[in-house]
Amino acid sequence: MNNQQVKKYLLSKAEAALYYPFGDDVEVYRVKHKMFATLSLGKGTEKEVGSQMEGHYCVNLKCDSEEAIMLRDIFPSVIPGYHMNKILSDIIPICFSKGSL
Repeated sequence: MNNQQVKKYLLSKAEAALYYPFGDDVEVYRVKHKMFATLSLGKGTEKEVGSQMEGHYCVNLKCDSEEAIMLRDIFPSVIPGYHMNKILSDIIPICFSKGSL
């Protein structure tokens, strides 16, 4: 799955809309003015993860905190949202390269 397929999938959700409140680099997907996902290309300057995000698209998804922990235990590429609310552990970034997931 590439970034365009992810975008199409996220926008296929009922009442989903795309916004850019953080600038053109971060796509924010909302339903009824509540964010449920973001999609952006890593620059390598992201807090707490060093350069490991550089050149990779990252989608941050809201998730139940218990499920988030379980997914991180199962999939090493799933990490806490480094710039989201990781205290509640309800955001999961899933990173994939410019090509595909």
